[in-house]
Amino acid sequence: MEGVASVRMQLLVTLRPNSEPEPDIVVVHIDPNEYGDRHPAASDILLLIEVADSTLLSDRQIKAQIYARTDIADYWILDVNRREVLVFREPTPDGYRQLNTQPVNAAIAPLAFPDIPIPLTQLFLQSAG
Repeated sequence: MEGVASVRMQLLVTLRPNSEPEPDIVVVHIDPNEYGDRHPAASDILLLIEVADSTLLSDRQIKAQIYARTDIADYWILDVNRREVLVFREPTPDGYRQLNTQPVNAAIAPLAFPDIPIPLTQLFLQSAG
């Protein structure tokens, strides 16, 4: 991902029509201005991740709907209580068509980087620290 994308943590993104959520982790295209003059938009987002403890219901229903409507292709929720990852893909205006649940010991490749599987245990370690 070096030279192609950057990782932002707990920073705003701008989604249409009037939404500026603050995802826990977002992988975005590199911007020459490092998003100094704007927040990343949906077209900049390669992967969006929410870490859910008490927010799981909101992340699954409200945020998933917002992200699907704005065409975020790859949305993951780290469910820290169940120690699994919910992977939402194939966004439509009505929500995501595809939802897969992966155990903590799995590895998943983001759609934008199919040759780079991410060990989910690493994500859980990062979210705990």
